Amino acid sequence: MRLLSLLFLGCALPALAEQLEDCLGNCGKAHLFPMGAPVKPGRKYARDRLVDITHLALDVTPNFDARTVAGSMSMDFAPIAQALPKLELDAIDLRIEQVKVDGANLVSWQNNDEQLVLNFAPAIAPGAAVTLRVQYQAQPQTGLLFRTPAMGYPEGDTQCWSQGEAENHRYWFPCYDYPNERFTSEVTCHAPKGMEVISNGSLLARAEEPNGLVRWHWQQSQPHVNYLVALAAGYFHKVESKVGKLPLALFVPPSEKDQADLAFLDTKSIMEFFDQEIGVPYAWDKYHQVYCQDFLAGGMENTSCSFMAVSALHPASVGKLDTVHRLNAHELAHQWFGDLLTCRDWSHLWLNEGFASYYTILFEAVKNGRDDQLVSLRKEAERVTGSGDTRPIVWRDYGEPMQQFDSRAYPKGAWVLHMLRSQLGEALYRKAIQTYVERNRNQIVITEDLQKVLEEVSGRSLDRFFDQWVHHGGVPELATETNWDEKQKLLRVTVKQTQKVDEKVLLFHLPIPLRVQHQVEGKPVTEDFAMLVTKAEEQFSFPLSSEPTLVRFDPELTVLAKWNSAPNRKAVEAWLQADFLSRWMAVEALGKERDDAAVALLGKALNGDAHHTVRVEAAKSLQTIGTPVARQALLASMAQEDERVRRAVVDALGAFYHRDVRDALVQLVSTEQNPEIIARIISSLAAWPDVDPTPFLKLPSYHNMVAFAAQDVLTQQRRTESLPQLLELVQQTPRAFPMNLFGVVLQNLGSLAREPKDAAVQSVLLKFLSAPQPSIRQAAATALGELGDPKSITALQAVARQKGDPAAASATDAIGKIKARQTTPEQAQAAWKKVEDLTLRAESLEKKLEKLERK
Repeated sequence: MRLLSLLFLGCALPALAEQLEDCLGNCGKAHLFPMGAPVKPGRKYARDRLVDITHLALDVTPNFDARTVAGSMSMDFAPIAQALPKLELDAIDLRIEQVKVDGANLVSWQNNDEQLVLNFAPAIAPGAAVTLRVQYQAQPQTGLLFRTPAMGYPEGDTQCWSQGEAENHRYWFPCYDYPNERFTSEVTCHAPKGMEVISNGSLLARAEEPNGLVRWHWQQSQPHVNYLVALAAGYFHKVESKVGKLPLALFVPPSEKDQADLAFLDTKSIMEFFDQEIGVPYAWDKYHQVYCQDFLAGGMENTSCSFMAVSALHPASVGKLDTVHRLNAHELAHQWFGDLLTCRDWSHLWLNEGFASYYTILFEAVKNGRDDQLVSLRKEAERVTGSGDTRPIVWRDYGEPMQQFDSRAYPKGAWVLHMLRSQLGEALYRKAIQTYVERNRNQIVITEDLQKVLEEVSGRSLDRFFDQWVHHGGVPELATETNWDEKQKLLRVTVKQTQKVDEKVLLFHLPIPLRVQHQVEGKPVTEDFAMLVTKAEEQFSFPLSSEPTLVRFDPELTVLAKWNSAPNRKAVEAWLQADFLSRWMAVEALGKERDDAAVALLGKALNGDAHHTVRVEAAKSLQTIGTPVARQALLASMAQEDERVRRAVVDALGAFYHRDVRDALVQLVSTEQNPEIIARIISSLAAWPDVDPTPFLKLPSYHNMVAFAAQDVLTQQRRTESLPQLLELVQQTPRAFPMNLFGVVLQNLGSLAREPKDAAVQSVLLKFLSAPQPSIRQAAATALGELGDPKSITALQAVARQKGDPAAASATDAIGKIKARQTTPEQAQAAWKKVEDLTLRAESLEKKLEKLERK
């Protein structure tokens, strides 16, 4: 599942874009879910499987007006080893209407807030086949979510969709909501005519009913786990294709139909690549991609039908600034790793997410070439080394499952696989993974299953590797030093492991490649060496015929480590003439210098390097240097053909407060055609009060990305005269901004209207305080706190009293903020006097108590 680099608008606000990218960059869903199963203390282990569930059938009717679902759940099961007197199913806030059992004697059942408990007498014998049928209704807060016009969505985009991972299906049907049980399934859904219904497997039937609904019947004939059961129903624009005989389809809301072909562009090639790379053909009946309004993550790999976030879509007008091929690759890789094979419990989540993340990186070479694959590897490594996380990948001390969806499961898991591939070789690694998938298909897996196959195929013991990288935490932090011994003709290398070694983080045992360039008979020669580092500090010597002109540690990115050594200028200049990775590292290193010579080298790289990543990094380094000469170098480099570099130059110039920068950006915004860069320019001009962003509120752009940038800048500039225009945007139906950004706009509205307190703004915010979406209620409450009008307190108190409402805490905070602003100096002095009086009384009582104790 992908949470990462995917909420759109890496555009308007660089800071916001970075926050969204941090949330989603790991391709999963950490921190994005409003609620889940209750947190339970202690270490977490896989559940006992008291019964073997063979089949699950759902028959549901969603009510789009009431945002409820009515249905029945049928489950076929048999006790595994012991007689079963009681069966407990997960069921949160479900209204159970009827329970029937065939094959056993049900004597009673209880429905509490968390479980449906069934009691049998006599106990069901092991192996006895039983069918359970439950009729129920639900108004789910998660698990199955609605997007309707009443919630601010376009009339023609009405939809509902499920999101089961980690343990959220219990909110809309009773189930065994844990990943260590596999069963076949079928989903029947009764939806209004004109809607599409998508679920797992094959469509068995579609028939119109007398009540105006259409009955869709889907069947998943191969077993999968509970969280992979899927349902999406709504109005969609559909595009189709095939890989051989395998049907492919992509669904987007009708309002997004112009983005459909671009989103579908790479699906076929990704499927073909994975079939070949993994060595096991795609296993399911079809592959559908469904784009969901305000999905709770970047994407979700439901069996045979991945659900994606509409916010990942983008128009062709942004060019190379956005792409969905990584999201597509990540979710499609899950159809093998996560669906065909599923982690037994959440401590082994990396077997799902690490594989999906790594195979996304492998496809990058097919899509954009080896250099871009190295970019992905290095950025994923930086996510790991920058996290400072010393917990192991396989970790059982999480409070609730979503805490596992972080850098350990995604980029670190990917890097574990990359290091294995690098050490074993591509052919041997590929053979091992093919064996692992074939042997464990349609089963649940743990880390030891993978290790066993890798050892069997390679003949190597991988105990140490898995112990230090998977079962312990942290990464090696390496400091290196090189010296040339002219007399001995030796390159001497010192490597130190500087990470803190304790019970969490080991002293690593790792191979480190070394690449050296030097002259032999006047011609440049490249030699590769290998070092095996096993100690806190080690020295190595390598004979060479002449002094090296270039030395690079781990030149192909095969070791996950935090490198703490800084190259000297001579080395940096040599790197600038070398391979892509060396040039990238060189322009990063030059950003730590402040001399004009460094600026000249960066300016040359910015305008002449062959790879856009080096040019982007050169712009960032010039920003970091921050001198007038660096500013001039950036101003001279604005005419960049590649929009990625052009955006980087705009961002870098935004850090300079100088009239030349202001004039250049104003000139550029009048000619720029790319809406995302226009948004960046507007954000970069926030520091200039003579540049009014208000006209840009009405400039049409995809998802109003330009208007979003404009509203943020006018808030920073405190342009209260622009409140009417912003208020008009906020009140538009359908909403002018995507839901993931609408809350930001509400908070800005409250902040801008604070002085003077605008009654019209307060009235609008109070309406949003009762919005159907928790995120909007939270934003409205926060905005009212920013507005600071005491007249809002009564309404906020009503929200604060709602137990279980995510907006309650925001409302409480807002009340506190409003009251704090109402305190005058005289009131504060009186309150302080009262505190002093109470303190004196307490001291007096303590003395009296001491006397009584002595007596």
